[in-house]
Amino acid sequence: MPARTRTLSARQPQAIQPHATGRAAGTWTTRRVAICALFVALSLLLSFVEFPIFPAAPYLKYDPSGIAALVAGLAFGPSVGLVVAVLPWIVHLFVEPFGAIMALFCAVCTVVPAAAIYQARPTTGGLVAALIISGCTALVAAIIGNIVITPLYSGVSTADVVALIVPVLVPFNLMKIAINAVASFFAVRPVKALARSWA
Repeated sequence: MPARTRTLSARQPQAIQPHATGRAAGTWTTRRVAICALFVALSLLLSFVEFPIFPAAPYLKYDPSGIAALVAGLAFGPSVGLVVAVLPWIVHLFVEPFGAIMALFCAVCTVVPAAAIYQARPTTGGLVAALIISGCTALVAAIIGNIVITPLYSGVSTADVVALIVPVLVPFNLMKIAINAVASFFAVRPVKALARSWA
């Protein structure tokens, strides 16, 4: 009887890890690399799609590349999210270095916390918590990035940047964070399901 129990147990399928894209979660299989490359390309393409979303400051442009990076991190784990958050902005370093550094910093501060939280708690509540917490870290990163980096290239003083935090930077970044969070919330599960269908 014990032997039969062991035989039946051996036939039971192993639990599927919520963020696995290969044989084990975090394993960089060919499939995982292909998915990561696809999201990097998508994020890079979307980074060139810019438009104003805050009428009080039309010079601040929103691009939807953060959605691709956030969905990649939530669906496939922090390592994939980190790569998708970083690589597209490497290209922009050669065109607009200061803006690219700030965008890269904000992307990493958004994607990595969200992916880590959701990986630890892959439920709807965990997803909501991940998006809220990562939104807070993204807002802090955006403010710090503007205070430190903007005066280096824009000719605007640090005091002027600080004066813009409440009336401009906070509302603009909250709108950006909200758009990315809502889009990612609805996209992550279909993306995971589609990825599983490719297996």
